[in-house]
Amino acid sequence: MHSGTIFLRGIIESHQARKEVGIATPDTDDMKVLEGAVSAYASHFDASVDEILSGQFVKLFPLYLRPYGRLYAC
Repeated sequence: MHSGTIFLRGIIESHQARKEVGIATPDTDDMKVLEGAVSAYASHFDASVDEILSGQFVKLFPLYLRPYGRLYAC
């Protein structure tokens, strides 16, 4: 994972992610982002925002800015 954030609905154990990826519980600001994304999704697919958001989410993020940078250096 090079950059950005991924939100997944469900549970991710540390052994399921590479060592360069951090796993956290979404905070209040993250949940605002999720609400916007889920609202857009729900409007396209006639889904329930409340039902989707009632699930457990995890946040995946890169632990290092350039985890593979040493592979590209000359």
